[in-house]
Amino acid sequence: MTTAVAFAQKKITVTGTVNEPGMGPIPGATVIIQGTSIGCVTDFEGKYSLESPADGVLEFRFIGMETKVVPVGGKTVIDVDMESNTVAMDEVVVVGYGTQSRRTVTASISTVRADAIKDIPAASVDQALQGRATGISIINPSGEVGQAPIVRIRGVGSITSGTQPLYIVDGMPIQTGNLSYGGNVNALADINPSDILSMEVLKDAAAAAMYGSRAANGVILITTKKGSSEKTKVSYDGWFGVTTRSKFFDVMNAQEYVDFKNQAVRNRYGTDEMSLTEGYTSPYGNKAFNMWQLSDGSYVDSDWKSAAFQTGLQHNHTVSVQGGSEKTQFYLSGNYTDQKGMVKGDKFNRLGTNASVSSQATEWLKVGANVNASTSQTQYTDRSRKGGTFATEGFTRMAIINPPNVPIYNEDGTPYLGEGGYLGMSPNTVKNGYTNPAALLTYGSGVQSEITRILTSVFADISPVEGLTLRTQYGIDHSRVEDKIFNTAMMFGDTENGHAANYAAKSTQATWTNTATYTFSLGEHHFDILAGIESFEKKLDRWGAARDILLDDKYEVFQGPFATISADGNAISESSLLSYLGRVNYDYQARYMLSVNFRRDGYSALSKDHRWGNFGGASAAWRISSEKFFEPLSKVITDLKIKGSWGIVGNTNVADYASKSYYSNGYYGDNGSYLLGQIADSKNLKWESSTKYDVGFSAQLLNNITVDFDYYKTVSSDLILNVPVSPSKGIPNNYITTNAGKMNNTGIELNIGADIIKTNDFTWNSSFNITTTNNKVTKLADGIDQLVSGSSTETTNITVPGKSIGQLYVYPTGGIDRETGRRIFYGKDGTKVLLMYEKDGRFFTEDGQPYAESDIEPVICGNTLPTFYGGWTNNFRYKDFDLSILFQYSGGNYIYNGTTATNSDMRYWNNTTDVLENYWTPERKDAKYAYPIYGDNYSNGSAKPISDWVEKGDYLRLKNISLGYTFSTKKWPKKLGISSLRVYAQAQNLFVITGYSGLDPEALTNNTNANLRGGTDKNTLPQAKVYTFGMNVTF
Repeated sequence: MTTAVAFAQKKITVTGTVNEPGMGPIPGATVIIQGTSIGCVTDFEGKYSLESPADGVLEFRFIGMETKVVPVGGKTVIDVDMESNTVAMDEVVVVGYGTQSRRTVTASISTVRADAIKDIPAASVDQALQGRATGISIINPSGEVGQAPIVRIRGVGSITSGTQPLYIVDGMPIQTGNLSYGGNVNALADINPSDILSMEVLKDAAAAAMYGSRAANGVILITTKKGSSEKTKVSYDGWFGVTTRSKFFDVMNAQEYVDFKNQAVRNRYGTDEMSLTEGYTSPYGNKAFNMWQLSDGSYVDSDWKSAAFQTGLQHNHTVSVQGGSEKTQFYLSGNYTDQKGMVKGDKFNRLGTNASVSSQATEWLKVGANVNASTSQTQYTDRSRKGGTFATEGFTRMAIINPPNVPIYNEDGTPYLGEGGYLGMSPNTVKNGYTNPAALLTYGSGVQSEITRILTSVFADISPVEGLTLRTQYGIDHSRVEDKIFNTAMMFGDTENGHAANYAAKSTQATWTNTATYTFSLGEHHFDILAGIESFEKKLDRWGAARDILLDDKYEVFQGPFATISADGNAISESSLLSYLGRVNYDYQARYMLSVNFRRDGYSALSKDHRWGNFGGASAAWRISSEKFFEPLSKVITDLKIKGSWGIVGNTNVADYASKSYYSNGYYGDNGSYLLGQIADSKNLKWESSTKYDVGFSAQLLNNITVDFDYYKTVSSDLILNVPVSPSKGIPNNYITTNAGKMNNTGIELNIGADIIKTNDFTWNSSFNITTTNNKVTKLADGIDQLVSGSSTETTNITVPGKSIGQLYVYPTGGIDRETGRRIFYGKDGTKVLLMYEKDGRFFTEDGQPYAESDIEPVICGNTLPTFYGGWTNNFRYKDFDLSILFQYSGGNYIYNGTTATNSDMRYWNNTTDVLENYWTPERKDAKYAYPIYGDNYSNGSAKPISDWVEKGDYLRLKNISLGYTFSTKKWPKKLGISSLRVYAQAQNLFVITGYSGLDPEALTNNTNANLRGGTDKNTLPQAKVYTFGMNVTF
């Protein structure tokens, strides 16, 4: 008896190596003494060492691997082989406020591990998720550096209140979206992707309801890298690369442009020997458009692409130190990223550090801290002005439409600024009011946003008795953003003599979380109980000023003297959230599983009577493969779990004072100096809520194939809308903010993964995923049957009950009339109408009778949300070589090709060669473009969006391909200190297969309002091709 007690109390040092068969050591695996919080993490060679009771039980865990449980039994060396998740269903996943074995998870969760994104040259982690997980749609709206992608989880959860998911980093919610007021930057770019260990996407209510009122759009949990109990390791991860245009249009050269434009003038006026600008005569000829002859006798033939685009250089460096002891572990990294885009003046850089330390102070107390600090800068020149759709904006547009018979530079090398402030007056007799991109770059016009940000949290885990852990964590997300905007006097579209603005914003989010977790077993009945309370506070202070009319045009920076100055963008706001939460997980032999969670939130932004809301969910699963009657199928279906969930979550993406009515300074008629800016339903404004349903199964076939399937349905109600107010109750054309709308999202998710070949020398694993989404608005508000976004001179969207949000709403057309070369429109009564731009009235029937333009009404012409999307990943390894290929796809949506529309405009702009080769002539009756009439911006859909330019948005993209080689360092001299070395080459966006005729089917111009006004590509920069060479080395 005495000997047994002594053996039980004796502690020994256990060492060993954790491997994946056929693959090698697993760094970063967690080794825990079961029933305690004492443990360590394997080093880069998969080795570990910790002090354990001689009769203890060790638990080995790693994300994506089967958990292994091994009794110590007095052994001092324990080596473990762990199976990957394509072979086993027992990987560890991060869930809300804890972790759980996937084997007993009843919710719908997708996991992306660090090794899946290690070679991707992405500045932010959200971009790296594209195509790698079911249920999450990532749209990169343009090829601009630093641009935030549009992220949707299982469709659109709100009409007006935003659809960004909630991001949690190491247990702390963080700010997302665009942190800048005057610019366009991505908040997630402040986190270095190299510091990330894993990302979990919580999709159904069973997983996301733990975050209650903030979970309607899903939750993404980000876990960063932590320390190790082994000897200190130093690692370097770095890459260098170039960025180039993936696709661009061919445009007319100078002679083609002059001849074509003069032909369009003759078609309208009968002659091209005329001045189209009163009082101006070109010194280069008497036609409307003329060639410009230089002093050496040659003629100007400008390639404007060279003024706007470049081959951008990029590089990224991360140095990390990981180590510690049995009781204290640390991880420290520093990183620098510098990215120059394919557009001149487009750049992003970030300097940051990440630190994590944890210490087992006593057997019952563990403390730790995480700090991520960074400073970043996003800079660009005329980048579409925060998602504007006008044809004149952006470098992409200027590189196409600027006249090729006008020089980019004067003969002395300075940028050509035009005559009278208008680019292009000299050779032509028509004003061309567009800017020279070389001048913008030379004279400093542009936007610069600088962000300084700190994400920090401290925690303490107290384990007073076996199985019980009390945890307190306090976290702060603090950012300071400074925007500088400067447009010189020659900047078209702003105040004639220059414009400047400065904005400074300080934002702080503080979260304090306190939880108690009790894990215990009664025989083979296992329980995991969580209870907690959480408080959240958010504060914003922003101030700014705008200045117009630069008094001295010699100033090329924003500090110059201006005639007028006014306050702009000033705001002070704050809000708070208080929450009570709880969860119970139960399983019996991992065969029958049940989970119930609950959260009660109180949010200050809502009305007093509806400030508190109750949220929660329930889920259950049955591992049918564990039943005796299933044994005949067990050799083929080695594991099968069916599951279902239900729950209610909310949406807090509303303004801090959404329930308040407020006044703005301004005038309404002659009735005073204040205008009622917003009328809120202050007594009744409440949560937007979403009820989520999910059924599905997880299966393992032949011990090396996994299949995950889910059917989901989300019913969103009490959606916040701005409902028009009756004139008798207030100011005409005002609105009241209230709960009114309803919307549904349904679909399926399927993920199939397999180890197709697995030998010591060669492995091939493949993973395919697809998600379908069907969005339908079921109600707007009483008395409202449609929401129209945009104007008749731009692309217009409409939202109506019974259809998906943001349908394209354009004028019905039928191509080009074979006999006349005119665009065919259709009146609301079905009448075929021809557009004759040069004639009074413009619209005529086939027999020449005038037709009222007001009788030609827009029609719904296609949904803008993709109805299916996904990815296909293949990983190969042959000895020391590895190859990874990712295809990403999306489809089922429609795009208004506004680029084709504006690039075929018959005013003074240049046009594509496609127009030159496909406009109507008597000999070319099957034409794509109308008979060219100078000044016509209707026929080809520039000023009046037409159905002829609505195209399907389906595509398949080779998103990423990476080839690497890992050196065998075992025989290298020890004095080098190199334990591992891998080099690789990577290419991104090599090609896209699509029927869309624009530059990029993923391009989205209205990225700031993508739900109500999506589906428009109007001169949007396509995604770039990126080539990088990188190295990972560990000392």
